[in-house]
Amino acid sequence: MQAMTLYRDRIVYSERAVQVAYRDGSVEVNNLLASVSGVRVNRDGCWYIASKQGMEVNFDELEKKVLSIAEAGSCGDFAEAELFKGVVDIGRELPREEEVVSLLKDVCQEVKVSYGVKCEALVVLRDVTKALTRENGEEAMERKKLAELEIGLLGTTPYGHQLFSSAYLAMVSWSEHHVLKAIDAIFRETSSKLGKGIAVKSLKPYEVGKATLILDGIASGALIHELSHLLNPLYQGSSRLLGQKLFHESFELYDDPLVPEAPSMRFFDDEGVATKKRTLVEEGVVRDLLHTRTTSKEFSSEPGSAYGLFTKPVPFHATLVLRSGDWGDKEILEETRNGFLIEGVAIAMLEEGYIRMVPQYSFAVENGEIREAVRVREVKIPFAAMKAISAISKNQKMRVSVEKNWIVTEVAPRIRIEGYVS
Repeated sequence: MQAMTLYRDRIVYSERAVQVAYRDGSVEVNNLLASVSGVRVNRDGCWYIASKQGMEVNFDELEKKVLSIAEAGSCGDFAEAELFKGVVDIGRELPREEEVVSLLKDVCQEVKVSYGVKCEALVVLRDVTKALTRENGEEAMERKKLAELEIGLLGTTPYGHQLFSSAYLAMVSWSEHHVLKAIDAIFRETSSKLGKGIAVKSLKPYEVGKATLILDGIASGALIHELSHLLNPLYQGSSRLLGQKLFHESFELYDDPLVPEAPSMRFFDDEGVATKKRTLVEEGVVRDLLHTRTTSKEFSSEPGSAYGLFTKPVPFHATLVLRSGDWGDKEILEETRNGFLIEGVAIAMLEEGYIRMVPQYSFAVENGEIREAVRVREVKIPFAAMKAISAISKNQKMRVSVEKNWIVTEVAPRIRIEGYVS
């Protein structure tokens, strides 16, 4: 019996980008214009994709190539879905490159004079268009304007201590003023962290091991990012998590691709499926996983979390949100007798049975007060500890990260949890 084609579309992905770099007095301004077009066919759950770079592409030739490789086979069922139709604009205007150059010069000179550090800053202004045209003529198009910023500040004190601070930011560019103001603010926040690593003391032998941890919103954002991998149906054993109470009852986690402040905002995923808020964990119980049209059919769920235009789509979150609690940030600190405050994360990894994180900054807490900065090499949080979260703050912080070249976002409050430090 001949296999049946369930879905076919043509894709055009185009990007205009301006890259502005300031490197300790040197300035670079580079422009990029790129376009990739492709044809995709899904037959019995199997994807067949062909693409070509360039502004003028012969779609008929790409389609012939796709059909020549689309052999009969079966990769699972392909779910019905609500497909997005129409054109959506995310962002309004990008800053002018001369304004960005001027700002980077000013702020870098300011931190150099104030702290005597070398300053490197990179701003990328992106105007991206993603268009999907289906076989029936329906079109889904997204036009997005994004600004990305990377900062690195490096120097030494007169006593030979290293001064270092860095930051990454991505944001939807709603206006020129909006972006320039954010760049200025992130520079001030990054420079204020210079010197936090000076005179850091090593952990005392008795402090190594099990400890109470207060994770700030950025660190807890990194924590839920790693948990997102567990909620991917392609992760081995994820199906056994459904219906299980793995977290404290106040732990509620959802993916909301429509959060307007997030650079990961999107109205349709890379399969063209209309996006919406998806509850993943409710009252500590795993209710759903992140899905594509193939995985959702297998789990009797809904698609809408696919990433991959020119590769087989895989599921991941867009804007992952941990619901806030009723604790004040200061209150969590004051109610902690002994432990560690973890601010920011350099590296986070999902490992068997726990999540491992390398903190940016760590502080010993004693009798409800910060005692001193300490050098915590790594933090390990067992999955079992998720059931014993003892505090969740009212205030949330937004963390932007990159997963396989996709910009994704986590929004999370400060939490108190048990873990291990070394």
